[in-house]
Amino acid sequence: MKKMNARSWKTFVVIFSLTVIFPAMAFAGYPEKPITAYYGYKTGGACYVSFNALIKGAMEVLGETIVMKEKAGATATICAGTVSKAKPDGYTIGVIKSTTITNAPFVYKLPYDSFNDLTFIYAYAGPAGGFVVNAENPAKTWDEFLENARQNPGRVTYATSGSMGVAQLIMEHIGSQEQLKWNGLPTKGGAAAMKLLLGKKIDGYAGSGSSIVHVEAGRARLLLDFGSSRLLPDVPTLQEKGYDLPIGETPYMIVGPKGLPEPIRQKLVEAFRKGMESPEYLKAQKSWHFIKSDLAGAPLETFLKNNSQSVKKVLTELGKLKN
Repeated sequence: MKKMNARSWKTFVVIFSLTVIFPAMAFAGYPEKPITAYYGYKTGGACYVSFNALIKGAMEVLGETIVMKEKAGATATICAGTVSKAKPDGYTIGVIKSTTITNAPFVYKLPYDSFNDLTFIYAYAGPAGGFVVNAENPAKTWDEFLENARQNPGRVTYATSGSMGVAQLIMEHIGSQEQLKWNGLPTKGGAAAMKLLLGKKIDGYAGSGSSIVHVEAGRARLLLDFGSSRLLPDVPTLQEKGYDLPIGETPYMIVGPKGLPEPIRQKLVEAFRKGMESPEYLKAQKSWHFIKSDLAGAPLETFLKNNSQSVKKVLTELGKLKN
C-alpha cells in the first residue's frame, strides 16, 4: 500500500473535517426555534396523552418548545404524509403508530412511500390493548362471550379502530379459528368505539388505549388481553387462549421527513429517551399502562420491516390479499 506524503495527509485531514466535523458543528445549535409535532390521532386519546407527557422532559433537553398539532385521520397516514413533505431540518416531526407503517400500505393507496419517504426517529411506547365489554354485559369471561357468539350467529357486533388494523386482524383470526359468525364495525378511533360500547350500541370493542381507562373506572370489563403479559390477574392473554398470531407490539413512534440529518435524529432520540424518565411521563405510563418500547435507528427499522411481513402473512391467510 502506497504511503501518504505530507501534502496528501493534509488534504485528507481537510476533506475529513469538511465532511464530518463541519456538518456536525452546523447542527450543534439545533434547535433554535420551536418544533412542530403533528399527532395522527384525536386529542385526548392515548397517542395525545403519551406524547404530551413525553415532551415535558424532552423540551428540557432540547431547550426549545415542541408545539403539538392534531392531524388525525386515515390511520395516521394523513399525519405521516404531512411530515413526509416537510423540510428535513428537524423542525417538523410527527407521532404515529407503527401500524401506520406496517398495516396502512395494504389498506390505502398512499401518496408517499412508508419506508423510503420518512425517517424513523424513535418508538417509545405502545398502548395496552384487549377486548372489552360494557360493565353491564352478562359475560364475565372471554369463554362466556364466545359462547354467546356461538349461540347467536351473526348477531354479535364488535368495534375496532380500522378495517385492517391489528385489532381487526386479531378478531378475524379468532373468528376463523373459533368458527364464529360475528360482525366487525370499523370506527374512527377508540374514543368513538367506546362511546358506542358505553351506549350499548355494540357488544364489545377490540382495541387499545382509551378502553383501559374505562376498565379502571368500572364502566367496562376486560375479557381478553392482546399483550404478551397480562394487565389484570384474571384476564387471559391471546397466547394463553391459543391464538398464535405473528403480530407483535404496536408502539407509538416519532418520525421525520426523509433526509433528516443524523446529528438531529440522534439529538431527538436523546431528548425523547430523557423524556421517558420525567415524572409527567411516568405518571401517564402508569395510568394508561403504556408498554415501553425504546427503539431507534436500525433496530426500529428492522422491527417495522418484520412486522410488515407478519401483517402481510396474516392478511393473506385471511384472504384479504392475494399471494
